[in-house]
Amino acid sequence: MPDADHHPLDLPALLFLLSEARDCPEATLPTITGLLAQAQAEGNRAAEQLLLTLMGLANLHGLQPVLARKQLDEALRMAGSDPEQRARALTQKMGLFTLHGETDTLDDDYRQLMQDVGALTQVVERAEALNRLGAVRFYQDDLSGALEHFEQMKAMCLEHGHQEGVTRALSNIASMHFYMGNYVAAMVCQKENLAAVGPQVPVEGMIALIYKELGQMEQSIAVHERLAEQLSPDSLNNSTLLVITNYADTLYRAGKHEEAIAVIERFGVTDTPVERSRAALHDTLGHSHAALGRPDEARRFFMSSIEIYDRLVEGEEIIWPLLGLAELELDRDPEVALAHASRALSMLERPDSNRSYRSRTLHVLSKVHAARGDYREAYGFAERHRALQAELDREAERQRLEVALAELEFDRAQAVADIQRTALGQARGEVAALHAQLEARVQQRTQELQAANEELSAFAWSLSHYLRTPMQLVMGHADLLVTLPEAERAAHAEGIMQSIGRMSEMLDGLLRYAERHLKPLESRPVPLAELVQGAWTELAPGADVQLVTHALPVVMGDAAALRMVFRNLLANATQHSRRREGARVVVRASLEGGMHVIEVQDNGVGFDPEAAQRLFRVFSQLPAGQSFEGLGLGLADVWRVVIAHGGHVRTEGRPGEGASFFVSLPAAPGQVLGAPASA
Repeated sequence: MPDADHHPLDLPALLFLLSEARDCPEATLPTITGLLAQAQAEGNRAAEQLLLTLMGLANLHGLQPVLARKQLDEALRMAGSDPEQRARALTQKMGLFTLHGETDTLDDDYRQLMQDVGALTQVVERAEALNRLGAVRFYQDDLSGALEHFEQMKAMCLEHGHQEGVTRALSNIASMHFYMGNYVAAMVCQKENLAAVGPQVPVEGMIALIYKELGQMEQSIAVHERLAEQLSPDSLNNSTLLVITNYADTLYRAGKHEEAIAVIERFGVTDTPVERSRAALHDTLGHSHAALGRPDEARRFFMSSIEIYDRLVEGEEIIWPLLGLAELELDRDPEVALAHASRALSMLERPDSNRSYRSRTLHVLSKVHAARGDYREAYGFAERHRALQAELDREAERQRLEVALAELEFDRAQAVADIQRTALGQARGEVAALHAQLEARVQQRTQELQAANEELSAFAWSLSHYLRTPMQLVMGHADLLVTLPEAERAAHAEGIMQSIGRMSEMLDGLLRYAERHLKPLESRPVPLAELVQGAWTELAPGADVQLVTHALPVVMGDAAALRMVFRNLLANATQHSRRREGARVVVRASLEGGMHVIEVQDNGVGFDPEAAQRLFRVFSQLPAGQSFEGLGLGLADVWRVVIAHGGHVRTEGRPGEGASFFVSLPAAPGQVLGAPASA
């Protein structure tokens, strides 16, 4: 469709109608008519000339040759001396010859278009012009000249990436090889077309013709039948009409005469205005009626076919109805039969003439001379017919084998290409998946390294911070020791010892935290009841705090690491509840989603819920007034160990209402909650 940003009468906006006017003439004509009225109203003669050309093209393919001729002549008159506009109109005017057989100005038009074709700046138009020039040469029986034009068309379309033009050029090249008798090359061309652009009526129609010429009638009929099922009598154009014509001819040659007549009548094409197709259809009807014993109908259609071919251009197509009429006249008037058969033979004197036509002509002439009583002549023609037919049969068998091998080789190559594409696609998919996995791993590792780097920075800062204060105290006490009397030195010496002890405690905690990253975790059943009781015994909190344990499970994990977890949790709970009357630490468990959740609850000072997540960060402490004593290493260690076990840690608390720490750990297979360690 044209770009909405462009004026609808601009050349690029109009050229998109070229293929639509050819392929869908009836649907396109209203659009062209409306634009033509607009161009005339605006006085845009260039657009008017192009639209008249497009209208002529649409009527040409819409089977309205008289109207098309009038519009194309007017477009040519308006073009004047402009070579591009003239070439555009001449291209479509030549369709009057290739599709309808008009010849009055053909030679002059052909020479003029040969001069003007280079003026066409649009690839699609130049391809169309070369296509028309080749078609003219074909219908003039100049197959090599036609092939030259089609090869030029293919090369030009390949160079400019015009795939539709490449497809049409390949189809035409295949047709030239077909009519030259090179069926292998024709089949390969059309197979390439099918592989490149998928099923198309002209392409598959040519493949059906190749099967017919090789004598493979059932295969040809099967393809034609499938194509005919897609057609509607109300929407025939030149391409689809050609399919019907060839379908009927194939049925006749396969001996299915009634079916051939039925196909022509079903699509209502007996009197089609396309004269080339009408001549071929009348020839088929003549042969079919003759085979069914209806000489009058046969004679009428043969005479009509010969009359049309004589009006078009004398070529080899006329031979078939001439021979049909000759056979029909054998019994009634052998002399008339001889005249028709002799005329057919005179048209086959060229060395490159159709040998199949020659063979049949010799066969009919032998029958004609036998009917006239000229048995010597009849024998001579019969011998020539047998020799040529035997040669043709051997050639046909060879070509059938070569075409079959070519099809197999093409299918094999396509299968290999499909396998390679599939394998490449799978490989690309696997590479993409691996790349994604590596990206994820790199991202995860980057995050881990970033976290470790941040932790290391915090570690270094905290180490400096926490050691600086006791060191300053040590230095302060040491300075005083120098100046104070001996009686007062003991108190300051005690301060020094306390500060050194505090530093030692800090260093031990830092070492334990660092070691936790280096030790691999084991995984085995761990009875938590025994582990909690042992950790409590090690802490020896005294009678100020009571431990209450409910039924605790057996979990999977590293016993030493889990012992550290619960020792830290119990120590934390004891530390923040011992100053309260009736201090108590409760340990209980529950089962949630296949994980054991162990709660360590105290009734101590509690904390602000908004600060809950900070408790598990290394060296993190709560704001003033909520401070937990210690380095902030214990809960950070708890968090790391539990996460390494595949579990989770969370906490709940409120200022003055105590705190609860919840640790989720994987359950040991087949284990349930055990009996309480104490009450």
